[in-house]
Amino acid sequence: MNEIFIAIGIILFPGIIATVIADKIIVHVKPWDSLKYGIYSFILGVFCYLSLQIIAWTQALLPEPFQILYPLRGPLDSWNIISNSKSKIDLGEIFGATILSVPIALTTAFVINHKIFHRIANKLGVSGKYGDENLYSFYLNSKEIDWVYVRDFERKLTYQGRIFSFSETDKIQEIVLSEVTVFGYDDSDEYYSVPTAYLCRTLGSITIEQIPNDRLESSNDNETN
Repeated sequence: MNEIFIAIGIILFPGIIATVIADKIIVHVKPWDSLKYGIYSFILGVFCYLSLQIIAWTQALLPEPFQILYPLRGPLDSWNIISNSKSKIDLGEIFGATILSVPIALTTAFVINHKIFHRIANKLGVSGKYGDENLYSFYLNSKEIDWVYVRDFERKLTYQGRIFSFSETDKIQEIVLSEVTVFGYDDSDEYYSVPTAYLCRTLGSITIEQIPNDRLESSNDNETN
């Protein structure tokens, strides 16, 4: 039993670092709970050591002058801890796996943020799910969405601007726009313009519409004339 705990602890160390980094750059609405953090830490930790093992195996195939990552050759000593608690703990392997936690975290974030698995599943007809985030984040994360109208029904205003950042909780929707022009919702009169605007509204109190390119081009032509 002690051997298992030791092995899990060694695997979790680089995995925790990878999970913390991934948590900061992966788009997700709800914070990860302790269970999900633990699962991700273990899985990413395993990937860190597997990546290190692949590097060690690859280096063992190279001529000795090219084996610069001494003593990474062949099987890692870290695997032996599972079966033998008296096996030595190689700090070099732990350090190497920890270094690899950074690219592992970045790769994980890329796969999740770009929905690689969901796209493959959709093409294979396995699933029609678009991702783990809600439709608000999914819509605003689309590459096609740049210039938008934000309709504020309660204040009778329309905000025209470019998406800068956004977030959503169970109660509110937040969005930051740049190059903002504010219009009246009923009369469409232009009120004023500001470089940026932060909007925080309750769920369902605003709508967001993509501005067609031809409308933007015609608006720019009118301003030039």
